Amino acid sequence: MDIQKDHSNLSTTPANIYSHLASTEKVLSVFGPFYATSHRVLRLDPPNGLSRGHLLEIPYSQLVSVEMVRRANHPVLALGTAMIILGLFIMPVLPISAVLTLPIGGGILYLGAKGKPGYFQLMAHNMPKEAEKYWQVAYSRSGNFIATVRSVIGQMPEF
Repeated sequence: MDIQKDHSNLSTTPANIYSHLASTEKVLSVFGPFYATSHRVLRLDPPNGLSRGHLLEIPYSQLVSVEMVRRANHPVLALGTAMIILGLFIMPVLPISAVLTLPIGGGILYLGAKGKPGYFQLMAHNMPKEAEKYWQVAYSRSGNFIATVRSVIGQMPEF
């Protein structure tokens, strides 16, 4: 793949992305197959990627929000469930221990259900449900890209 630096020297982008840009459009930020330009957000996967090499776009005028989606933490859920079951079994034998085990297990169960950050979802006006999967940006290491998109659309960052 041919790599070329953009004009601002902030990131490297595949050279073929420039053939899809308007003459006044500049690449502001890049994360994986996602490109935040001065006019829109683009997704350009390789031919074996999710979009099969097709260029997908959301103009900033259509971009409604960037939301962080959390995923359940299954190992923590299992631990909380095990503690509650253990507390129920030991209740007839050691009621004092069950009094501690049940609320602690419930708290751990809540933390597991609350989950951990999974991905950022870019949402556009009238976006079909099946199109949402194309606009899921991985949570890990995407901070600069997400901050760029949020600043362009005027959405305050989540702290």
